[in-house]
Formats: sequence, C-alpha cells, structure tokens
Amino acid sequence: MSMIERINKAIPKNDLIFIVAFVITSVVIITIPPLNGTPLRAVVGFPLVLFLPGYSLVSALFPGKDELDLLERIALSIGLSICIVVFIGLGLNYTPWGIRLGPVLLVLSVFTLIGTAVSALRRMG
Repeated sequence: MSMIERINKAIPKNDLIFIVAFVITSVVIITIPPLNGTPLRAVVGFPLVLFLPGYSLVSALFPGKDELDLLERIALSIGLSICIVVFIGLGLNYTPWGIRLGPVLLVLSVFTLIGTAVSALRRMG
C-alpha cells in the first residue's frame, strides 16, 4: 500500500461536522471582544479564509473519497478559497456594507456552511 493510499484512507468521515464546528467557533472568537484581541483570532481566521470555503466547495463537487487524493483536495481547497474570497470581496465592494470585518465574516461563514450542507447531501445521496 503506497503512502498516498494510506493518506486517502485517513480522510476523516466527520470532516463536515468539524467544518461546521470550526466555523461557529471562529465566528465566536473573531467577534467576542475579549477574544478578538488575542493571537487566537489569527489562528482561527487563516483557515477560515484560506482553506475552509474551498474545502467545502471541493467536497460538494467531489463528494467521494476516491475521487481526489488528499494532496489534490488540499491544493484545490487553498486555490479555490483564494478565488472565493476575492470574488466575495469584489461583490461586497459594490454593496452598501462594503469590505469590513462583519460582512466578510458573515458571507464567508454562510458560503462555507452552505457548501458543507451541499456536501453532506451529496455524500448521503
């Protein structure tokens, strides 16, 4: 058994539950005043912006564990997250709310949670 095959079998089955919990935890840490001044904000903010939106989209597009290797899934997740954040920022720029923490956090969180819900539905089907 090759290293890639062992890594592919290590993809957790509860990854979608982890994403939902991480998004909720991140929103709490980023918005609660005593916590949002700590380095913990950056620790949860980077994955929330640079990995999770893409991962939820990749999981929705490729719900099967055998469709992509783990490395392909991670690379696509990072690349797609950057694209998603750019387009969300571009879209928010033309709204009355603009590009501020609140609207960006809300839209990214909702996008990630919707992608996770679609992923769960596709995995069940």
